[in-house]
Amino acid sequence: METKTAQPRKAMRIGDDIARTLLACLGLSLPLLAQAAGTLGTKTSYAPHQDAASYEAAPAGYMPVAVQLVARHGSRGLTKPGSDEAALQLWREADALGVLTPLGRRFGADLQRFIAAQRRVGYGNLSRLGVVEHEQLAQRMVARLPLLFGAGPGVEVLSSGVDRAVDSSRSFTAALQHAAPKARVPASWGSDRFLLYFHRLSESRDVADTPARQATLRRSLAYQVWQRGPAQTAQQRRIAADPRLPAAARSVLAGLYDADFVARIDNPAEAAQHVVDLRGAAAGLRLELDGDFSAYVPADAAAVFAELGDTEDFYRKGPGLVETGPVTYEIATQLLDDMLDRLVRGEGAVLRFTHAEIISPLVSAIGIAGVHGPLPRERAYSYSTSPWRTESVIPMAANVQWEVWRGAQGERLVRMLLNEGEADFKPACDAARLRPGSHFYRVTALLSCYRDPGDPPRR
Repeated sequence: METKTAQPRKAMRIGDDIARTLLACLGLSLPLLAQAAGTLGTKTSYAPHQDAASYEAAPAGYMPVAVQLVARHGSRGLTKPGSDEAALQLWREADALGVLTPLGRRFGADLQRFIAAQRRVGYGNLSRLGVVEHEQLAQRMVARLPLLFGAGPGVEVLSSGVDRAVDSSRSFTAALQHAAPKARVPASWGSDRFLLYFHRLSESRDVADTPARQATLRRSLAYQVWQRGPAQTAQQRRIAADPRLPAAARSVLAGLYDADFVARIDNPAEAAQHVVDLRGAAAGLRLELDGDFSAYVPADAAAVFAELGDTEDFYRKGPGLVETGPVTYEIATQLLDDMLDRLVRGEGAVLRFTHAEIISPLVSAIGIAGVHGPLPRERAYSYSTSPWRTESVIPMAANVQWEVWRGAQGERLVRMLLNEGEADFKPACDAARLRPGSHFYRVTALLSCYRDPGDPPRR
């Protein structure tokens, strides 16, 4: 494991009282920040998928002894300059020609306000909303497992090393320590790209000094080659050729500029995508902006762009094609092995902070029932052919949690939560359930489902 120390950036921290005031000004409550998100895909702000009061009760005599978390960073704006600058350049051309609509004039003012806020926060950095999301996530974990956290458990923390993941880890652990003063939270922690940034490993930067890391590096390099290969190129062409895209793009642009100007735009789909990108980024910066960009993307157009965005992510980092096998998610093998190894004897809390490119492959590597489902080439992904959605699998602060409960005789059970909704392991593991329909699984039987009997720990 790399030993880079995670340093907090103080500007990223806000307290609960300030967060409540900020959210109240926007008419939002702390528990459910994402209710108004709509078709924002991976930019959807986080909300738990289930009220903890409706969770299945743990069987009598079982006590919580461990919890594992793998979480995406919280909300942010844009990761780098691009859509904002391109949209501003086009807007200035239209302004100079006097071809702005009334909505277009509003857009220009909001766009410049957005750029100012984005630069204050920093491209790629966690926003105030992102801080709140992780603070709440920690508070709910402690509230859900009071016996575990009241006992002063040990806490391990690890991040990808990217600033927004590091800031998320700091926000989460500070809130956890406040809610559970006895928890033994470390003062600093490191990063591990093989576990939490495996989609971008390189032979020159990443030293594969164990067999597990060597295997992960091989998978990462193969994945990156595949991303540039013919299967992905074909999918991108299909997305770009979607017959709904031209009308959706015109719908966005016609709200801002007059018809003659829109007709002269060289690449209307790209120009409209910039506006769609800004709508998503503004959702992450809503506390800094005190508003959003929803007015600039008509609902019908937003639905088209959202489905096409989900299509791209389904094939890039989701379940993917049946014909290409597990290339999109076998890169999560080492992370899944680490989680499985800790089920047997691990105690306390293990907290990992990462990115959508890690959460999505992990979900598929686990094979979460009703979520993971590759499609054959002849049955192209769409909202009518698959239930997989980025807004439900990898929104901001998306997370997988495994709770471990131990009985009086030492038997261990595990319950999985996906975005804080009870979730089931792959259907092949149904025999490991405590009883039919239960969300509690016997750890020993579950391990046998994922591994051959007698396999040694793989961490």
